[in-house]
Parts: sequence; structure tokens; C-alpha cells
Amino acid sequence: MDNLITLYQERLHLQIATCVRIEHEDALVAIVYRVEQIDGQQFILKICPRASDYLREIYFLKYLAGIVPVPCIIEVVQPEEGVAGAILMECLPGALLKTTEFTGKLAYEIGAVLACIHMNRFSDYGDLVQGELSADPRAYFTFKFEEGMDECSAHLPQQLIKKCRHYYDTHMSFLNSVDGPCIVHRDFRPGNLIVHDGKLQGVIDWAGARASFAEEDFCSLEHGEWSDNANSKKSFLEGYASIRPVPAYKELITLLRLSKAVATIGFTVKKGTWENSSARLYEFNRHFLETFSEV
Repeated sequence: MDNLITLYQERLHLQIATCVRIEHEDALVAIVYRVEQIDGQQFILKICPRASDYLREIYFLKYLAGIVPVPCIIEVVQPEEGVAGAILMECLPGALLKTTEFTGKLAYEIGAVLACIHMNRFSDYGDLVQGELSADPRAYFTFKFEEGMDECSAHLPQQLIKKCRHYYDTHMSFLNSVDGPCIVHRDFRPGNLIVHDGKLQGVIDWAGARASFAEEDFCSLEHGEWSDNANSKKSFLEGYASIRPVPAYKELITLLRLSKAVATIGFTVKKGTWENSSARLYEFNRHFLETFSEV
């Protein structure tokens, strides 16, 4: 057992538990273990190298408990010098949603849950944990886009950088009338949904959530991360509409996908994973940047 997990086993009194790291190709930041006690009881241990991710995860799991299905917090290790924050949480029954399971009744249920998340409204946009709030929905969106562009600037061809910049500059006005501010997950996709026996058991990974505009959570639906089955998508939107009106996200979608693609490429380049563990993510988003004017 590596020294990292041994430290958390000691802090959380799990010395005799079995800890197995959960690996999946879309995991970019957090380190996650499945923990099994000798009596068979299971938990999930999420280690957050960034303190801000830890704080958001804690905040939203507590805030949304009883509102939408999220795992219960069992115990935490608070971040300190040399020790990343960690959360021991309930291990929900089931597995990550497969796109082939995203059909009919389940799609409707998931759409309704997303709408319930968006029903939690706020007076300002921004980081609810850090208190970095603004009346302007463009503030954080612009920050993230510029951050991604900086990370990509020495990697992507300059003609492609100019193309991205031009689209961004000429379409930012679309953010003037967005649906928000409200709680937005910002990575609402099958890889963050637990299902069992055809029912949604929980929404996980709240490290990037904030007060933003509802349209953001429809980006993954249009960015190739869900099933391309038109009937399933229709059921998802009908489920959402059973709780609140579906935002008019279609005119925004290329701008949202552009921002997501730039951020993803930038992060994989910064981490040095674009040619290996994140190659699939990198290639998908690189292809989008090269062809998005055709979307």
C-alpha cells in the first residue's frame, strides 16, 4: 500500500480496511479509492489535491442533501500543510451510468434531477465557497476561457488560436441574458452519475460547482458525452421541463463547447497527459476546435 493512502487510513481509523484506487480515463484531478471494512461495509474516499475542490465538494454535498441524491459525508480530513483534504463518504449502490443505459424513464429522471439542482437560486454569480461573487455572468466564464487559452497558446497552431479568439469575441453577447445565477454542477455527465437497477442513485463530483447559469449544464449533453439517441435526449429534456422550463441553450452551445474544449486541452497540456492517459479527451476536443465552425 502506498504512503499516500496509509496516511489517510491512519487519520480515518481505517488501518484494517482494504483500499483500492478507482481508475478511469476521465479522472483529471481527484484521487479516489473504494474502501472496504472487514465486515463488508464499503465507502468512497476522495482525496482533493486542491483545497478549493475539497471545500466545494463539502459545501455542495451538505447543501444538496435531501434535495437531490448525493452521497452522505461520513468523515473528513481537513487540508493542511503537506496534506490534501479528503472526504470519506457513502458508497452508493450501483455503478457509473453507461451511455447505453441512458434511455426512456431513466433519462427523464436524470433531467428532472438537473432541474431540481437549478432550482436553487442565488443573487450573484461566482464561487459560493470562496465568496468570489459578481453580478456579471461573464466574469468567471471569461477567466476560465483566458486561462485555457494561455495554456494552449504555445501548443496549438496560431491560426487555430485566432479562430477560437474570434468566435469568443464575436459571441460573448450571448451571455447577456442567461438563466441564472443558480447552482450549476458544471460537469453533469454519465461519468458523474451513479445508477442501479435503472434508477439514479446519486450525483457525484461537486468540486467544480458554483453559482452560474443553467445553460452550462447542457454543454455535456451536446458535446458527445451522452448517448446520441434522439429519443433519450427528448426524455431528458421532458424530465427537466417537468420541474422548470428548459433554458434556451441552443444559441449558446457552440460558445460553451468552445470554452470546454479549450479548458480541457489546456489542462491536459499543462499536466503533460495529452499524449497518454488523456489522449482520447485531447483528440476529441482538438477535433472540435478544428471543426466547430461547421457545427
